[in-house]
Amino acid sequence: MENTTRILLVADHNAFREALAIRLNQEEDLEVAWQSGSMADTRDVHLNGVDVALVDPLLPDGDGLELIREVSVANPNALALVLSHRLDPAVYHQALGAGALEVLATNTSIEEVINAVRRSADAE
Repeated sequence: MENTTRILLVADHNAFREALAIRLNQEEDLEVAWQSGSMADTRDVHLNGVDVALVDPLLPDGDGLELIREVSVANPNALALVLSHRLDPAVYHQALGAGALEVLATNTSIEEVINAVRRSADAE
């Protein structure tokens, strides 16, 4: 599909990540191109085809914010969102400093996550 936003989804909670991927893929203009639960699995991905990275900052094998930095180096046009279960000011400021466009809590509604992905894609 033309004008499809390709999403990289990285979160270690499998059920949450898989359910979010299913819901995002139901939108005609969104496609979860890759999903992973770890940094190691994500580093094997060709990041240059990703429009939006949706990343949990707390991954079992490293700092998801470092992954955001890697995405922005590999693909300067990609934009990042952080989806965190712990939304304290330190995480918020670190995420923005790493290049995230927005920080969302995991208890954010699915519709708001979808809207944030679209806002990110529109910011390109």
